[in-house]
Amino acid sequence: MKINDALFGIVFVLVASAILITVQSFPTLPDQPYGPATFPTIIATIMILGGIALCVSGYRERAHQPLIRLAAVMKTRDGLVRMACVPVFMILYILLSKPVGFPIVVPVLLAGFLVITTRKLLKSVIIAAVTTALLWLFFVDFLMVSLPLGILTKVIY
Repeated sequence: MKINDALFGIVFVLVASAILITVQSFPTLPDQPYGPATFPTIIATIMILGGIALCVSGYRERAHQPLIRLAAVMKTRDGLVRMACVPVFMILYILLSKPVGFPIVVPVLLAGFLVITTRKLLKSVIIAAVTTALLWLFFVDFLMVSLPLGILTKVIY
């Protein structure tokens, strides 16, 4: 699927504008020239500039490219199923990660997604297991971010 740059540019400008409006309510620090709103303001400003650049680029391409062009695979039933799996699996992760736990939910969802997209069961299961282990090591051991254990909390502790 190819989406005209102007549409992404509009989204960038809208999101950045919302950020700028939101950070105006952030408190200021006494005796400091900057505060908690400084970094989001810088990022939002860069996003607005990038969004404007995308709008200009998309406007120039409008004669050669429609706003949205669907790839041939997206016009098939399989393509639609694969596309629908992305938000469905994201919602399932959000709903299940705390009660069930990251180490159980992620390999199941990732393996399921890979099987749907590649149709190779063994390879999908291996990739899902290795990816889950690497994500766990990176977030828990390296970044020291706690990931939800869910039902494994009783087993581990």
